Parts: sequence; C-alpha cells; structure tokens
Amino acid sequence: MDSLLRPLLDAPPSVVYLVCGLLIAAETALLPGIVLPTLSTVLLMGFLAERGTLHLGLAFAVVVSAAVLGDQLAYLEGRHWGPRLKRTRMARRIGEHRWDRAEATVARYGVPAVIAGRCLAGVRTLVPRVAGSAAMPYRRFAAGSVCAAVLWASAELLVGHLTALVA
Repeated sequence: MDSLLRPLLDAPPSVVYLVCGLLIAAETALLPGIVLPTLSTVLLMGFLAERGTLHLGLAFAVVVSAAVLGDQLAYLEGRHWGPRLKRTRMARRIGEHRWDRAEATVARYGVPAVIAGRCLAGVRTLVPRVAGSAAMPYRRFAAGSVCAAVLWASAELLVGHLTALVA
C-alpha cells in the first residue's frame, strides 16, 4: 500500500492540500466535474492525516472550503443561466421532466435537499445548479451548503482516518 501512496507521502503537504482542494471544488463548480474522484480524494486526505502527512484540522478546512466554493460557483451558474441549463447536453440526458422534478424538490425541501444532495455522488454536482435555477434564496442555499460540507467532510475524513488505523 505504501508504494502506491509514496508520491503523495513524499509530496509537500501544501501541494497535496492544493491538488485535493482543486479536485473537490471542481467537482461541483464544473459540470463535467461529475466524473472527478472527490470521495476518494477526501478519504485519502483522512488517511494521509492519520499517517502524519497532513494535519486533520487543516484537511477538514480545505475540504469544507473547497466544497462550499464549488457549490457557490455552481449555484451562481444555475441562477445566471437558469432555464438555459435545461438545454445542455447533460440536462437533456437527465430529461426535462426529471430536471423540473428536481427543481420542485429543491423548492419544496430547501436546505435539507441541499444537504442530502451533497451526500450523493453525481447529485452533488447538479443540486447547486438546480437550486440556483429554481431561485432558491441565496442565504438558504449558502447555509445548506456549509452545513452539508461540514457533515460530508467530517464523515469522509473520519472514515479515511479510521481506515489508516486498520491498514
């Protein structure tokens, strides 16, 4: 296992934080980011924190900040482009009916929908755009985004941290 992680173990921590933060932010900030391995990235950060390569508190701050940043950019895209997003190739794959249903769900459930969306791979890339498109009030969205990022980062970093203990 150590041979696979050697490049990361030998990299300066600042590089690891930067690369991981960019990956996490890009997942939601960029629509094609849906394919980025963010869950693995956060688990790895927890693992590296247990191994002493990263500091757990700083890893937590990076994950939360990057997740919130990506969410905010995606929300602004949804708010700005709104209905035009439904005509993108990705939205056509989802289907207009499903997109409308997602907007209705976000409008109905608000912050809990944003929090739940953060926990589901693939969905976490779309929920901020849907929230923006559905004109969810920014303060409510931002509050949900921060809560979701804190919960998500805590859970995934802890799992990665615990994995290192048994590895």
